[in-house]
Amino acid sequence: MSRIDAPGGSPLSPEPTPPEPDAPAPELRVGTAAARRTSVSESSASAPARNELRPYDGPPVAPSAPRTPTHADGPAVSARELAAMGGRLRSPSAPVPEDVYASVRSHLTRSLSNPFLTGGDVKAAHDALGSVPRDAYRATLERMDRDGLLATYVSRMDAPSRQAFLEQAASNGVLSRRPGSAEGPLGMPGRPETFVNDPKLPGALRDAVNAHATDVGRATVVAYDAYLGRYGDAVAQAGSLQALRTLGPPQALDLRETSLGLSWSDPRRERYEAEWKAGLGRPRHSLVQAYETVTARARVLSGERPAGAFVSAEVSASLEMLHFKREAHVSARGTTDRETQAGIATKAGPLGLEVMMDAHGKSEAQLQVELGIASVSRDSQGKVELSLGAGPHARAHANVNPRTAEFGGGVAFEVSDKASQGHAALKLGYGLRGLTPERAAQAVRSDVPGLFSRPKDLDPGVSWDALPAERRALYERQGWTREEWARDARR
Repeated sequence: MSRIDAPGGSPLSPEPTPPEPDAPAPELRVGTAAARRTSVSESSASAPARNELRPYDGPPVAPSAPRTPTHADGPAVSARELAAMGGRLRSPSAPVPEDVYASVRSHLTRSLSNPFLTGGDVKAAHDALGSVPRDAYRATLERMDRDGLLATYVSRMDAPSRQAFLEQAASNGVLSRRPGSAEGPLGMPGRPETFVNDPKLPGALRDAVNAHATDVGRATVVAYDAYLGRYGDAVAQAGSLQALRTLGPPQALDLRETSLGLSWSDPRRERYEAEWKAGLGRPRHSLVQAYETVTARARVLSGERPAGAFVSAEVSASLEMLHFKREAHVSARGTTDRETQAGIATKAGPLGLEVMMDAHGKSEAQLQVELGIASVSRDSQGKVELSLGAGPHARAHANVNPRTAEFGGGVAFEVSDKASQGHAALKLGYGLRGLTPERAAQAVRSDVPGLFSRPKDLDPGVSWDALPAERRALYERQGWTREEWARDARR
């Protein structure tokens, strides 16, 4: 039988011979000229040509329909959802439980049967979210955010329910935490623990995270105020300058907006930081007041009176030459200083001399000159006083003392009995006290350490006995002892 070949085609056997079972598969070597010629020849043979006979291999196969994507192909997201996720696809999650979502919707949507959303609705929604599987929890929150339910849910929360909700979200892997720091001595609060406010989170969830940071920040401010109160009590109970140094300086609260961890590029950073700072509040006590309390107590323990305003009251009585006087000073900070003196007083014409001694053996002398209705006096402590008569039994007075940096005034009421040569007086006054010249000179000297500063003489290892007498006297006035010096020199 004659054979019909396509022009330029190769002969084709109507019954091709099958390959041997054990024969190796033909090897195709790419890149050779023979292979390229074979490829061209085979492509020409495979194309249907006019007058070409081909063995029957069944009916033609219809083109396959487009394959429907399955769960294994990855999640199908819209452009809006992709932008909300930062342009990155997350791992596939389980579908949102429809029955749970319907329960959440019913509790967070106003209706005729539920016109007002209450705390019970918030708790019911929280319980329903607690039954969502972990791998579907984030998808549930994102769907709630798109439907506006998450914003409604967050807006109805109080501080405890907000804390419970964020803890639930963290346990399901949606939130992470920013660790805080531990408490210090006397209950000094550390940095509070917060949640990371990730910009990729749903907007309503970010609002809840910032509101929680405000809650814990406000609680930290309250705790810091209580710490300053306890510190002031400890200062008042300190019996020596060494005890004050052991107590240490008051600590400052390190609570700044940077603790929120928001990046500069975050579009909500300014709003969140402003809301956080506005919600913190202010403590009743302050760090400046704590330092003032320490300074005042240190001056008292050094044998001086604290600076500031004060009121005084003095009761005196005399019989012939014997004289008795008791005086009390109350500062604006509430500290009271009492002093009792006894001695003799004598007068010769317009001149009067008074010599007094307190319970510790400290003596004080005062010289007074009467000039009619006016009198001038000066004592051995440097106090100069001018008094004027304001009636038969009252006198007004003004005084100044450059040594103790005090000045003030007041009024005195006097009663005398010429027959018994007795005299009684009540003297009320007020005044202000500043820095003494010695304290002012020490404040500008760089070689004089503060109460909580380490003396420079300790670093070279200078012993207490090797200190110059002037330096040793200075340290003694600051409460340093030989034992404390030796102990700190070994550190």
